Amino acid sequence: MKRLVIASLALCCALAPSLAPAQTDPGEMAANMEEVVVTATRTEQPMKDVPGRVAIITRQELKDLPIQTVDEALSYISGVHVERPSGIYSFKSVVSLRGLGNEQGRTLVLIDGVPQNTSDMGDVNWNRINLEDVKRIEILKGPAASIYGNNAMGGVINIITEKPTKVVSGMASTSYGTYDDWKLRGVLAGRTSEEPTALYARVSGLYHTSPGYMATPSDEQTPWSVKEFIREGTVNAKLGWDINANNNLEFQYTNDSQRAGEGTKYFASDGVHREYDTDAWQGKFTGSWEGWSAVVNAYFTDINYTRVNESWSDVTDISKYTRYDAKVNRKQYGLLSNVSKEWAFNTFTAGFDYSLGIMDGTDYYRTNTNFATDYGKIRSYGVFFQDQLKFLDDKLIFLAGLRYDNATTFDGHYDTNISSLSKYTEYYPDHNWDDWSPRASAKYFFMDNLSAYLSYGHAFRAPLLDDMYRTGKMKGGSKISNPSLGPEKLDSFEVGSDYAPLENLRFSGSGYFSVGRDFQSYVTVASGIMQKQNIGQVQIWGAELNGEYDPFKFSGFDVMKKFTLFANYTFNDSRVADFPGRPDLVGKLLPYVPQNSFNVGFTWLNKYLNSKFGVQYVGLMYGDDVNTDANIIPPHALVNAKVWRNLDFMGTYGEKLTVSLTGENLLDHQYYTAHNPNSVNTGRALYLEMSCKF
Repeated sequence: MKRLVIASLALCCALAPSLAPAQTDPGEMAANMEEVVVTATRTEQPMKDVPGRVAIITRQELKDLPIQTVDEALSYISGVHVERPSGIYSFKSVVSLRGLGNEQGRTLVLIDGVPQNTSDMGDVNWNRINLEDVKRIEILKGPAASIYGNNAMGGVINIITEKPTKVVSGMASTSYGTYDDWKLRGVLAGRTSEEPTALYARVSGLYHTSPGYMATPSDEQTPWSVKEFIREGTVNAKLGWDINANNNLEFQYTNDSQRAGEGTKYFASDGVHREYDTDAWQGKFTGSWEGWSAVVNAYFTDINYTRVNESWSDVTDISKYTRYDAKVNRKQYGLLSNVSKEWAFNTFTAGFDYSLGIMDGTDYYRTNTNFATDYGKIRSYGVFFQDQLKFLDDKLIFLAGLRYDNATTFDGHYDTNISSLSKYTEYYPDHNWDDWSPRASAKYFFMDNLSAYLSYGHAFRAPLLDDMYRTGKMKGGSKISNPSLGPEKLDSFEVGSDYAPLENLRFSGSGYFSVGRDFQSYVTVASGIMQKQNIGQVQIWGAELNGEYDPFKFSGFDVMKKFTLFANYTFNDSRVADFPGRPDLVGKLLPYVPQNSFNVGFTWLNKYLNSKFGVQYVGLMYGDDVNTDANIIPPHALVNAKVWRNLDFMGTYGEKLTVSLTGENLLDHQYYTAHNPNSVNTGRALYLEMSCKF
């Protein structure tokens, strides 16, 4: 992997003088209402025609933001909450929408339309997404089960990847940062012609390594406390055929290998750590003809996860040392399809989706003969219909849809020879659920620069295989399986508006009320033992406000014309409204959901030095279901910035080179999140990067 990216860097610099530079509009705005999106309806639509809240992060925005990972970019969007406690060293990141807690499984994540949430945990491996592969990110907020089914309770995040547009193009970059952090990225792409009909191919690579940092507080360190390290490498290959301007066939393969340390080491070579090895295949056909359009997307993902666990309760007695390796194989198969027909004033869409998820896990004890195995499958299919109508010269837009989903969990069993857990050994009966998910929304343009929308959506989420079938250890204690766990459901109402009183001033706002029934949440069933249960009813009130202002857009001062101020604010009040089994929880806030958060900053693009500055604030949260003062997670604010400069003043070579400096948490603020209540975060981090493109 490392050799591949180094070779790409050398090739890029060698070819740079003889190839034309790629042209990019530095003034491109993420909120451009003329942008065409596909996530909101599973068909191409101008964003302004969507009667709901959609946000876009463009390729240019990704380049400008002071970030190192894709999920960090999402933290700048209102209504999005990101948990990445150890920065780039986090083995797990959680991205959630609309106050639904810190469960990734309630927000559907797609890459080129393919679901990334695993069937056993609902997790997404954000680390395996190479920033250089991303063309844009579309964020659809609010329930979207009417077209996507399972997992889309809070909304959908669709990461759309790059496609070659030139006969030859590429880039390579290297960066070095705090904690001896080193990254190499490379891309090589091409197509047989720049005409509509052509074959094309693209290969990208990412190599990232760092010995990490000491996350254990100084007063809690022992001789066995070590740094939290990371080593990862990703290769993505894409091969496609533009049959003509309207039809495309594409295949894609990704291989990712990742290892992240957790800060403790006794005898294992890398101490306590986690490993992810992923192989993902995708084949996709997109076509249109005579008012019809169709998409067929098939995929297979194979993830091998390992966690090496070691502990030593009495370091004077070797018999008190314990090690076990948890190994889980996760397989995901699926087929996604939809067809649309456009008439004069309406677009009708119908689709069929199928998926199969498999969990096969075993805990192997290295210091004794104990073992524990868990296995299960979930199969689901869905059929949906959707219609969009436009009236009054497209000033009034209606969108309505209905989807039927059927999910079955089967072949579930748990087996162990651990005496304290052997009573849970069982072959579980199959379970089946089905649900109808309607959606209705309308949007009206009072003027070209003023519009409002109203929407209703229903969503559901089937139980996760891990919650139904696995008994064992979890962060903070132990858990027992719940084979009777049922799906959770959500009904949400939303109203919003967009207003641009001036050409250089834009506002948008949304308010929503959601009622969740049979919500799934961990409940303490005995001292130190948790179980996922359907807890009753949850109510969520929320609001999002966004603003953007270009104060010097029409001034005669050229160096300030591309200076943009931005700000957004999110309010969420997520509370338990009814819980017959635990009346003491009624009225309590959901854990790990901040009531208040905001982003504020500026972007300044000019020919001398480009810069992006942002302040991110996350308000108070509770770390438990009863909202005790002892488990308050205090608010925190981070100051981040990036400056960069193209080296065009150096002549032909310099036009292809860009140097940037990124600073995260510049004030070196120590804060806590849901996943690191007893750990030190990374603090201030600086990254110097040089990139070469052609």
